[in-house]
Amino acid sequence: MRLRNKQWVEVFLQENANCLINFDELTKPETNKVDRFNALFPKRQPLYLEIGSGKGNFLWLQSKHNQANNYLGLEKEKTVVGVALKRVLQENDGLCPDNLRFSEQFAENLTTLFPDESIEHLFLNFSDPWPKAKHAKKRLTYRTFLEQYWTILKPGGLLEFKTDNDQLFAFTLAEVEIFQKFKILAVTTDLYQNQELLVNNIPTEYETKFHQQGKNINKIVLQKIV
Repeated sequence: MRLRNKQWVEVFLQENANCLINFDELTKPETNKVDRFNALFPKRQPLYLEIGSGKGNFLWLQSKHNQANNYLGLEKEKTVVGVALKRVLQENDGLCPDNLRFSEQFAENLTTLFPDESIEHLFLNFSDPWPKAKHAKKRLTYRTFLEQYWTILKPGGLLEFKTDNDQLFAFTLAEVEIFQKFKILAVTTDLYQNQELLVNNIPTEYETKFHQQGKNINKIVLQKIV
């Protein structure tokens, strides 16, 4: 569900620009992707990327419990970025965690933002299902997106995808089979009946809502094949 525009967001994001990554400002003729990538966080640590970070709870908890990793949330809606960042600052005594950043960014051109083989782990949580057949190429698990993920993931890197949408999950399984460059490490159509996958599981806001309503949660874990 798309959030309504909130008047406070623009000023709030400007005041907390140190918690954000503006790829447009980082893209300069004299700066290559590797140098830009190395400057994203105060410390050079494995980077975990969430595409469509929503209200931020999932990524905040990931960063809180895994201080040895860096976490970046890409979210195309500015209002959603503002809501996510506000929540993180409220949970963290007004401070921006050193290992967590957000960026108002579309996912269509990931290979222009990140060097090849630079991402340790990638999360897709409850992505827009784009239910109409004519919009299939917009789905974040369409083969052209899988190709981008494969390119920016490190050898052996992981891609985790969760969704409540059974049709999107079936589509994803078919696309993974067509693409053939990922190994399936785990797959379930009912996450909360799979005790192994529930270990260290951090639910998103949508996940908690749908699970409480009795809806099954689909999950797949993929590993990059070199």
